[in-house]
Amino acid sequence: MPYLYEIFEPDKGESDAGQALLRMLACESPGKSYADAMRLRASGALASECTDIYFVALDGDDCVSRLWNGWGRHADAVGNFGNFLTLEEYRGQGIGTHLLELWYADLQARPDQPIGLFCTSAPKAARMYEKFGMRPIIKGTEYGPSYMPLGNSPDDFAELCQTYYQPSDRLISKPASFAWRHEIDLLLKFALLQRGLPFGFDGMPSMEQALLIAPEKTELVFTLQGRCIGWRYDGQAQLYPDYKMD
Repeated sequence: MPYLYEIFEPDKGESDAGQALLRMLACESPGKSYADAMRLRASGALASECTDIYFVALDGDDCVSRLWNGWGRHADAVGNFGNFLTLEEYRGQGIGTHLLELWYADLQARPDQPIGLFCTSAPKAARMYEKFGMRPIIKGTEYGPSYMPLGNSPDDFAELCQTYYQPSDRLISKPASFAWRHEIDLLLKFALLQRGLPFGFDGMPSMEQALLIAPEKTELVFTLQGRCIGWRYDGQAQLYPDYKMD
């Protein structure tokens, strides 16, 4: 039986592909923040603040492979790429490769591209992603934190950081939301990692987890130009190193 390949975007309403994806995600990695957040995104609960696009392979009514990318609905957004999984019994048939090609064609045609896509890849995945323009961020490594520039973004990650983190006379704190999650858990995290600095707080390793557990304790820090350059959790603050809070 031939497989059916579909694109599912939660903000465009329910579909058979979307329902199959939700069934696949339903019991996956319970208690893990990335899985809880992915279920939230796929349900459409964050559609007003996040763009989420899923590439789904169906065998009948079942989702047997999926791939995702997403970003916030705002200017100069940072994109996340991944949640790539093909069920074990369906591997080796080219299904994942087909999804990657479908994803890449869709991404290149989108008028709402983010400034780049980021992911953390294992060795085998890194080799697959490399042909589409994803490259390791840490010099001398072949996998791990990776970056794919889009639009006019520079190829070099350090140069991207120089472009993104512009000086500001004043910093502004605002309530946190998933629309800016990737600016913190990806761009800021990888920028700190490249400098050999730790990310997160004791007992709170990511903003994603903070938003799921205690959103009322979580804030974002912006420049006057609207760039998200740090976050606060329960009175603690972490900023890109070139900035200081008053």
